Amino acid sequence: MSDRRRRHRRTVGWTVAALVALWLYLRAVGIDAVATVLVGVDAAGAAVLVGLGWVPILLWGLSLHLVLRRLDVTTTLPESVGLFAAAGFLNNVTPFGQVGGDPVSGALVARVENVAFERGFAAVVSVGAANAVAVVGLGTVGGGVLLGRAALDSTLTVAVGSGLAVATAVGAVAVGAWRRRERIAVRVGSVLEPPLCRIGRAVPGIDPPDRGEVVGRGRGFVAALERVGDSRRRLVAVLVLGVVGHVAVAATLWASLSALDAAVSPARVLVVVPVARLAGASPTPGGTASAEALLTGLLVAVGGVAAPVAAAAALVYRAAAFWIPTLGGGIVTVVLLAMDARSAA
Repeated sequence: MSDRRRRHRRTVGWTVAALVALWLYLRAVGIDAVATVLVGVDAAGAAVLVGLGWVPILLWGLSLHLVLRRLDVTTTLPESVGLFAAAGFLNNVTPFGQVGGDPVSGALVARVENVAFERGFAAVVSVGAANAVAVVGLGTVGGGVLLGRAALDSTLTVAVGSGLAVATAVGAVAVGAWRRRERIAVRVGSVLEPPLCRIGRAVPGIDPPDRGEVVGRGRGFVAALERVGDSRRRLVAVLVLGVVGHVAVAATLWASLSALDAAVSPARVLVVVPVARLAGASPTPGGTASAEALLTGLLVAVGGVAAPVAAAAALVYRAAAFWIPTLGGGIVTVVLLAMDARSAA
């Protein structure tokens, strides 16, 4: 069995597992109770939610455009937005979220823009890193506001404090890794060289890379990241776009709750959004089932929402901010690949 067929079977298997787990999750909460709550969403409210769900794609597509231009990649703003939508689709249908999807997204950017893979990959990673910093920052602000209120119960205080501690630890690890980026690039090249050589020998028409070439590409990736970071004005713009994009994500969740007559303060929503993103690292495509379950639990624990209402809000929010943009990104991916194939012919 070929590697491609094996990957396809694995993806299909995880997708089926996600759908089964989603059904079990809804059954545990109460399908009838959730359906009763969902009836309360009117058409106008649904249209507003769908519009809000696309706002982050447009903002982060602009971020990708700024990063690509910094890397001397000639691209238009609509093309950059399309590439980001396609990257979102690839991340959402690939197991383990961005970890599995970013390399594929980087390859797509490199193919469409006709640049080296490390530049396309660096552009995608740069935007992802800026968005991660933005969402952690917003979560920290929301957590700080909640901790500053005397009315918090002990359980919520421990939860918010633990989240802030984890965010601080992750930030410290990221800073340490960046300071040792050259050393890490060399070590990663040493680790990747043997398997890449075996793959190169097994695939006809491909010359297996040597260690120097693998390390060189790793250094090229690091150099591209450094170039993005050297332009402080552009870096600030990308970070601001990341923050505004995640504010739009939080607004989508808040609007989803409001559409179901569930009152939750914006500060609590800002705490829920970054923690819920952790579900994207699960093996199911897009974190399906795990994201809905985690989001429901957070809305119950942090927002004080009843379980059926929390589950319904999770479904509405995921539909507006995840499922519909993912479908659109899939269509854009097909169009970009078709246009690339036509130009190559």
